Amino acid sequence: MVPSARRMGFTLIELLVVIAVIGVLVALLLPAVQAAREAARRMQCTNNLKQIGLALHNYEGAHGAFPPAGQGSYLGSTPAGVEFGDGLGVMPRILQQMEQSNVFNAINFNLDYNHLSGANFTAFSAVVDAYLCPSSVSINSGGRDTPDPGDPMSRSSGTGYGVQDYGAVYYTDIDPLGRAGQPGSNEVTPLRNKLAHGIGLMNRGMTRIAAVTDGLSSTIAVAEDAGRDARFASPYTEGYMNPARTDVSRPVPPGQRRFWRWGEPDGAFGVSGRINNEARPMHEDAPYTFPAATAGNQAGANDEIFSYHPGGANVLFGDGHVAFLKETTDVVVLRRLVTRSGGEVISGDAY
Repeated sequence: MVPSARRMGFTLIELLVVIAVIGVLVALLLPAVQAAREAARRMQCTNNLKQIGLALHNYEGAHGAFPPAGQGSYLGSTPAGVEFGDGLGVMPRILQQMEQSNVFNAINFNLDYNHLSGANFTAFSAVVDAYLCPSSVSINSGGRDTPDPGDPMSRSSGTGYGVQDYGAVYYTDIDPLGRAGQPGSNEVTPLRNKLAHGIGLMNRGMTRIAAVTDGLSSTIAVAEDAGRDARFASPYTEGYMNPARTDVSRPVPPGQRRFWRWGEPDGAFGVSGRINNEARPMHEDAPYTFPAATAGNQAGANDEIFSYHPGGANVLFGDGHVAFLKETTDVVVLRRLVTRSGGEVISGDAY
């Protein structure tokens, strides 16, 4: 009788060992894969800001100045939000220079972006990819916010407005000496000093290059303010546009300003604290509720330099170059990088 050939195979123990080894290898490789993906996303974010920087300079070449920015702030007895009267901020103004002429041409500049007639809804519900950081996390879907219950066009179409993850840096009120407990400070922004207001590169009215006496290469123009959505509260109502006319009534949805949208005139922001401030709460629990608890920079990621990149955030300087500022950047240095005419000298190794 011829003996049968011995059958070769894995035992159960050998199979379990192989599975365990594969699991260990996957666990070792996964962080590297995730890091590579984040590096690619951060590079795309950098390219977005470079494109915005080029658009700003093309705008300046065409108009002789950088575009005006809008931001809601009362600075003692001197209001700084007059630019709201124009109904537009930086991002809509540079659409032509961003190769978005079709969106630009659809805008009726005589009406607010969210005018109740819906005349501007098609334009401002458009998604502009270059205004979105690929690392950003929010409840926004596909570059638009959730349908606005107070906006007839948004509500009936089931579509929100286009959002942004970047904003012009309008001012800073970080204390020049880095002192805590100054006027306007709180537990979220302890080094804030509302009496030490420093003007940023883009502000009320159009900014000529000659006004940036600290130098374009040393002054931040635009920075990440990523991931905001309808849960983030603004302290300013839709009725607030010119501080001298606080009772003005406009045909726009009720409630607070929606400053996470690229069409919102309150699209710029001030810098009152450190980068990627993770103070809590970050936002409200429900969209469009707008209680005062997290209004403005009473929340860590709200109206401040904030990103979802580990360790820091991308910023665009006035000369068009982009830098990654670390979370550990000294707040006094950050203040000096924001002010356009502070007269400070900043070493390149300070940030």
